[in-house]
Amino acid sequence: MSKAVKNLLLVFTLVCLIVLVVFTVELFLLNRNGSDAGEVGPPLSAGVSDDAATAPESPPPSPPDNTTEPTNTEEPPTETPVRPVGRRYDMLVSSDRMLVWHVDEELFEYTHMDSGVMFTYADNEGASLEICPAHIPYGAEERAETFLDGYLEGNESFVGGIGPIRNSELTGVFVSGVKDGETFEAWIYDIEDDLGDMGVAFIIRYWNDEQKNALYDILDSISVTTA
Repeated sequence: MSKAVKNLLLVFTLVCLIVLVVFTVELFLLNRNGSDAGEVGPPLSAGVSDDAATAPESPPPSPPDNTTEPTNTEEPPTETPVRPVGRRYDMLVSSDRMLVWHVDEELFEYTHMDSGVMFTYADNEGASLEICPAHIPYGAEERAETFLDGYLEGNESFVGGIGPIRNSELTGVFVSGVKDGETFEAWIYDIEDDLGDMGVAFIIRYWNDEQKNALYDILDSISVTTA
C-alpha cells in the first residue's frame, strides 16, 4: 500500500471519529432535555408559593354585628328640686338647730300660742296644724301611746311606729285616731342632742281630703338647719 493511500485512510478515520463524537454529544443532550421536559411544575400565573398552596384556607372574616344598640353616654338630666311654696316660718328647737317650714298664707291663718304655733285652714271647719314642744322623758315611742288622749277624749289611738314625717327629711313616731268623724294625726320628732328630753310634735286634724292634702303640703316642707 502506498504512502498516499495510508494518509488518506488516516484522514478518513479521524473524520469518522469526529463525527462519532459529535453524534454522541447530540444524543446525550437530546436525552437530557427530554428528561427535564417530563417534570410538571406549577403554572407561573398562579403566583402562590408552595407553603400557601398546602396551607388550609382561612375562614372569611365575620361581618360586623349591626344589631348591637349604641351605648348611651349621655347623663340623665338632673332633677331641679321643687322649692317650697308659701311664707317661711322657723322655730329654734335646740341650741344649734332651727326647724323650718313653709305655709301658703292664702289657705291658712297663723296663730302664735304660749307653747307653739297653729295654722288654721281657711274654710272655718276646724282643720289645723299645731307645732309645739313635747316632753318625752321616756322616749317618743312611749309618749305616743297617750299623746292624743286629750284630743280624742276617750277614743282609741293607734301608734304606727317610727317613720318619715310625710315627705320631709325628718322622722318621727306616728300616732292617729278618730273622734266623731274628725281625724287626728301626730308625729313626735325626737331632738336627739337635747339634754332636757324634749321633742317637737306635729298635730293635724281634718274632716276631708282637701284639708288633709293642704296640711300635708306644710309637713312636706319641714326641714332642720343649723341655727
